[in-house]
Amino acid sequence: MKNTESIILSAQSDEDFSDTQKIIQVNFFDDVNAVDIRKTKWLLNKYTDLIDVIKNYEYSLQQLENGMAVYDLLSAEGSVAKRVTGQELTADVTANAVLLKDQRHVNYKFCQFLTNNIKFAINNMRDKHEGLIAKLLFLDGMKYLKAQQYLEKGYRKDIPPISATTFADKRRRVIVNIANSLKTNRTLDFVTIDYGRGRNKEGEIGLRMPEVI
Repeated sequence: MKNTESIILSAQSDEDFSDTQKIIQVNFFDDVNAVDIRKTKWLLNKYTDLIDVIKNYEYSLQQLENGMAVYDLLSAEGSVAKRVTGQELTADVTANAVLLKDQRHVNYKFCQFLTNNIKFAINNMRDKHEGLIAKLLFLDGMKYLKAQQYLEKGYRKDIPPISATTFADKRRRVIVNIANSLKTNRTLDFVTIDYGRGRNKEGEIGLRMPEVI
């Protein structure tokens, strides 16, 4: 199963860098810069991975509430578990009592925070084309070409068809708008770029994960 560790770091490609520069050219927010755009694009591309983390954890909670053994629960999540005693510990208490202080629960809440803020930014777009483009590309994880063709052929009766060029321009505006929203509510503060030793020269981007205290 996917976990938060699998979505921590990735380097910027030349194609991604070029795309970011094009997006900056249509930027109409003074306080949104190239770094913000890069962080936003990265976070949007990780949205479906974050949703997977949420779904997997919620499934595990459901199994625990249904009386599944804790050992089996951890095994189902792909973790290594050992019984401390010969007696199997069953879930006869609430899931929160068992997992509230666990790092997985913190990661789960963190993923909820990120995805909720992304959905808020997308759902509040005024332009119907931009809202649909954002939903198809980022919430649904549709490939660029397929989403472009969807808008070009006008499958939605309430939204007029647009050309491939217009689609590309509106996608850039979508990312700028989302970047502004995520910067305003400080979501982008949790996306970091590491320029440390041994890293790619453009730096490697990832999440600053919360820790269990």
